[in-house]
Amino acid sequence: MFIPIEEKLKKIIPDLNQREEFDHYVKILPKMIANGHAAHQTIPGYDKCKPEIEAFKWFDDITIPVHGYCDLKGGVIIEDKCKFPRRGRLKKDNTRSFSTTKLPEVPDPNHLLQIDFYFSVFELPVYLCYINEETFTVFHADNCDELKPENIKKRIPKIIQRCKVRQNLLKISDQANVIKNFIQPDFTNFKWKNDLDENYLKNAIKFFED
Repeated sequence: MFIPIEEKLKKIIPDLNQREEFDHYVKILPKMIANGHAAHQTIPGYDKCKPEIEAFKWFDDITIPVHGYCDLKGGVIIEDKCKFPRRGRLKKDNTRSFSTTKLPEVPDPNHLLQIDFYFSVFELPVYLCYINEETFTVFHADNCDELKPENIKKRIPKIIQRCKVRQNLLKISDQANVIKNFIQPDFTNFKWKNDLDENYLKNAIKFFED
């Protein structure tokens, strides 16, 4: 059942640390949705796409399948990446400004690997959309060599290699206290940021150091 975004937002109760960002995002969300829709309208065959289509594939020498969901799929594959504004520092008057996050001039390598996987399953033209509250950028095979089928196929071994590394780690042990001794975490990665838990990164660093 389709639930309007306004109804979903009403059910979110942000904590004090999230309140500023939440209120700002609510204001700009209609603009981002409009830009996302405008981006999709530039893609041939978008009108026949359906959302959240499962992608499932077995790779040689990997004992479990790789699994994911395409944002949109029909005769093409569409993946959306939203770039939300950055929150600035607190000013002397106790207010805070937000700055628009610039859209990339080339696709993010991790986003490429994600869409490479979808291509390996469906072998359809791929479109990678970057969206912020001001505009959008759509990468595809005609304006980005990285998304040409022949170049996508060259990167598939990277996906398999990542799977092998994780598989080999789990062969050593399924206990986090053991596996951590075989991992060198990159704590500068944005994924360690957790607005719901301000101690998330600090606790992770402590876990790996102990």
